[in-house]
Amino acid sequence: MSNLHHTHHGMGADNGADDQIDFKKVIAVGVISLIVFALGTFWAVTILHRETARAHAAGGVSRPPMLGRSEIGIVDQVLFSGDHRLADWRAERSARLNGYGWVDRSKGIVHIPIEKAIDEVLSGALPEGAPKGAAK
Repeated sequence: MSNLHHTHHGMGADNGADDQIDFKKVIAVGVISLIVFALGTFWAVTILHRETARAHAAGGVSRPPMLGRSEIGIVDQVLFSGDHRLADWRAERSARLNGYGWVDRSKGIVHIPIEKAIDEVLSGALPEGAPKGAAK
């Protein structure tokens, strides 16, 4: 009966020692892997520096980075917190809509605040040369 029991599980009592992990081999493989990785990194950095020096010698040193500029090439680089262009644009348009000024000084054409212009058109006072059916 004892033989059936050993053949049923597939191993004898002395085979349990083969299941142990050899930590010395695991650590050796890890250390060797780290050394190979470090050597590869050193080699890559050496190649990078050599090729960078060769490129600088052939074509000169590249321009310094353009950090802090609002536009680099055709790409807008403005930070949202520092971008006041929309507020400036709106202020300019608002000043034009709500102020007085010349449209064409040689022809004597001026602009007036939009609210005043709307009130005058609604009251029937049309500017000179305006179509007669426009104030209805």
